[in-house]
Amino acid sequence: MNMQNAVPNTRQLRNYDVFRDGWETIRQSLYHFQAYAAAGQSQLTFFQTPAGSAATTNSDTNMQLAGQIPANQQFLIQSIEVVFLPTVPSVAAQLPGAFGAGAVPQIVNDAYIVGRAGNLTLTIGQKPYLQEAPLGRFAPKANFDVSGALADATTAAANLQSRIAYGKWVGRPYLLDPAAIRLPENANFSVTLNWPEGLQALPSGNPGRIGVVLDGFLYRKSQ
Repeated sequence: MNMQNAVPNTRQLRNYDVFRDGWETIRQSLYHFQAYAAAGQSQLTFFQTPAGSAATTNSDTNMQLAGQIPANQQFLIQSIEVVFLPTVPSVAAQLPGAFGAGAVPQIVNDAYIVGRAGNLTLTIGQKPYLQEAPLGRFAPKANFDVSGALADATTAAANLQSRIAYGKWVGRPYLLDPAAIRLPENANFSVTLNWPEGLQALPSGNPGRIGVVLDGFLYRKSQ
């Protein structure tokens, strides 16, 4: 039944009950974010640190265990996204909108540098199930968009400019369709980002934040 075209009746409403026997299915993503060093790095591994350990919070990841789905849960991966943010939350450097001395909008260059190179590997057990490059192919479905046009004409403040600049990788989401991938309970898995071509330093000189999002459905025992 298409929920957009019909309202479930009272009998059908039981299909969505949170208190019932058996399994329930919810739209959910698995995500993990961490710092991207200003100098770059050769590899980053994701989904190996659960929330609450190693100073991570639910803003960093929603993993409950290190590198696996808990018992009585399964996850169906439908798409994979790589999200890059030019600055970390505690460093509000090179904001998209600025007024001051003329400057290069380095946050645009940061996003370009990260997405133009690198490769992603999804491993389940001992076997890779996806290897793809460059990272710009994994465009996020939800992101920050900016469009703007400015013109300044000043005399007393000739050394000041207004600017709006933000860069992102866009395109079709990387869908694992028709071959979605099932993560069974207690199966080891990881996603690694690798830069064998060399460190990709950020032109801004500021650390960034990068994350991997596995979008799909979470299956779990009902309560």
